[in-house]
Amino acid sequence: MSGRDEQSTAGSVFGVDVAGYDGDVVDAAVKAEVHKAVADVARKAVKAAFTDDVRAQLQERAAKAADEAVTAQIQDEAPAEPEEPTLFYGSTDDFVREYLRYAYARRIDGATLVWAAEWWRYDEAVIRLEALWRSWEHLRLDAATGMSVWFRDHADHHMALLMSSSGPFAAADTYADSNKCEVGEPLPCTAPPEGMFPDERPPAAEE
Repeated sequence: MSGRDEQSTAGSVFGVDVAGYDGDVVDAAVKAEVHKAVADVARKAVKAAFTDDVRAQLQERAAKAADEAVTAQIQDEAPAEPEEPTLFYGSTDDFVREYLRYAYARRIDGATLVWAAEWWRYDEAVIRLEALWRSWEHLRLDAATGMSVWFRDHADHHMALLMSSSGPFAAADTYADSNKCEVGEPLPCTAPPEGMFPDERPPAAEE
């Protein structure tokens, strides 16, 4: 007997007794059996293909995908490390010449207040001025009270000592015109020897 005969005998289709049923019912029964047969074939094919090697590969892929998802989530949630702030002025010389001498414009008469245009010749002055520069670089990052703190706790203290007639510039010729200035003029400043205060800022990145 052929396969067709095995599946379809008189009064039956795919083993379903359809005798006495109308056409619509028969069609539905046949479709249901066909779907069942196809599903059985598909299940057997999947079971045959799903070997131990395939299962291991799928598990490995799933584990890798899970690791990547967790790593991405951690990276998204982790706070970015703050960048090291770049110096605004490259050296004590830059700071004194470009900022401090203008911020502390005073009448320097050589008696009441003193100053030395060649401030870099006096060790104590260099140390104090570098301290002013470093503290300014730090406190400038505080937009709210940084400059107030800098003037109160650093600048006013050190500048009062630097401009005192008994301070580090007492050994200078304070009455020389090169060391004096009038009201509103910047403090006298003579460039130091080349290379004495190298620029400490990192080189600009090439575009």
